[in-house]
Amino acid sequence: MLSKRLLVALAAFQGIFAAPTVSNSTVDRANLTVALVRTPPPNWPLPLTNYDFTGVTFNISEVVDAGIQLINDAKSAGSDLVVFPELWFPGFPKGSSSSHYNFTRDHLPSYIDNAIVVGDAQWSRLVAAVQEAGIFANINFAERDGDFMYMSQSLLGPKGDVLHHRRKLRPSGAERYMFSDGTTDGLKVVQTDYGRWGMLECGEHLYPSMTFNMYVQREHVHLAPFPYLTGVDDETSLWWENEWINTGTVAVYSVLSGAYSLTPSVGASFVTDPLGNRVAYVAANVSFEEVPILYYSFNTTSFNNSATYDINGQASWGTLSQMVDSFPEYVPKVEGEAQDELDCLAQDWRVGYPRRRISHVRGTLV
Repeated sequence: MLSKRLLVALAAFQGIFAAPTVSNSTVDRANLTVALVRTPPPNWPLPLTNYDFTGVTFNISEVVDAGIQLINDAKSAGSDLVVFPELWFPGFPKGSSSSHYNFTRDHLPSYIDNAIVVGDAQWSRLVAAVQEAGIFANINFAERDGDFMYMSQSLLGPKGDVLHHRRKLRPSGAERYMFSDGTTDGLKVVQTDYGRWGMLECGEHLYPSMTFNMYVQREHVHLAPFPYLTGVDDETSLWWENEWINTGTVAVYSVLSGAYSLTPSVGASFVTDPLGNRVAYVAANVSFEEVPILYYSFNTTSFNNSATYDINGQASWGTLSQMVDSFPEYVPKVEGEAQDELDCLAQDWRVGYPRRRISHVRGTLV
């Protein structure tokens, strides 16, 4: 069996050999402890495949209270980073496409009102909590910006500074009834004292339009939150809700990027090493009260911050050019609807109007 030290070395080199960057920081790079939140936000329906929000009152203040407690718990346990599941604030709107429970009709107006606006009181509380704890935090939340909502991720530094803020590039399935598209400028990796970090969420890990440019930037640590994941034997779950398919998806990402991938979700949560091995895991059926957070520690001293790309690698301009040049000749070289930027007017749901979409093609409103 390969040692953890060898795994770290493989992640650091990824095809080129360079001396590790010397850090002037006082952090202990030999021990990065991460905390993956797996307990649900308050008032979120259980069990995992219960989609009935009847009687549920969204309360972002209460969810932020719970989030702050988890940040403090992670700090008390010696963590350097805490990662929340996708849309943990105020909770993932599961069952939004179910014929049994009409989430968009009955609950979306309240959900919109409990989304976070960057800079508002609830956002400021989270920033203050992270600053007080003095650790990194990956906040995954429903963001409201004017008349639009986004599936957003923010990486906060130990001083409460925003190191990176992005929006899910293309919300999946029924998410597109509620959330607008993000932009490609969010597909970037940031440098920290513990190496190069990047993030995507849930279904983004399936699509080359999201993953390839992330691979190119040579991550060491990848934040990969999912909303919730059921156990392999859960026959009530849909394919995308089950840990089976998503464990494989994240494993492929880790191998192709060379990064440790951190996957928190309500239910099953896990850490994947650069060779695709699952090195830490809590099953979906484990009590949330007994194990609200999954912890894992690894050595980052061999991560090479100076290696930000590899022109000889599989993820490179040369590879991309080869794919373009070898594109099947019989397929029309035109952009289809998948490249349109779609906005969903969340404001319409407050007044009971049907869903509306605004489509942008290369920045032009059509």
